[in-house]
Amino acid sequence: MRVEIVETNQLSAYIGVRACAAFSDLGVAVNRAFDELISRRDEIKTIKNPDVTYGITPPNYKGNAGVVDFYSCFEVEPLEGLPHGMVHLHLLPRLYAVTYYRGPASQTVTAYDFTSQWLKDNGYDYDDVAYYLERYDEKTIAASDDERNEIQIWTPVKKR
Repeated sequence: MRVEIVETNQLSAYIGVRACAAFSDLGVAVNRAFDELISRRDEIKTIKNPDVTYGITPPNYKGNAGVVDFYSCFEVEPLEGLPHGMVHLHLLPRLYAVTYYRGPASQTVTAYDFTSQWLKDNGYDYDDVAYYLERYDEKTIAASDDERNEIQIWTPVKKR
């Protein structure tokens, strides 16, 4: 695993499907949201890369045992023609720690633990006013818990 600091320099727009559930039940809701997103992909006319999806979580996600939101999305440019029943998000430019995780999807939590330690060791703190992203592409193999699975985790951070 490795982590790098990346500063985005422009507004990013996303269209997708919202999943809302108690944290303990979120997996089922997220799977349904991604299934709906993929089945309705043709309704989103301005997808930047149809092979890349995002799981986006609000700042209150980390450590929240209650009801949380999760957004299954495509990045779009420009943002136009929002399909019925979908949501749009705008993410402002900011500083992120990007963790490159490779391993079974069931062990993704280890990437978050690794990131927490890396931030602590390298003079960064979580910037818990911004959304977190998981980036999934053709290297992501979540369904079979494959060791070759790859995910990028974008964590908003600030320098200590």
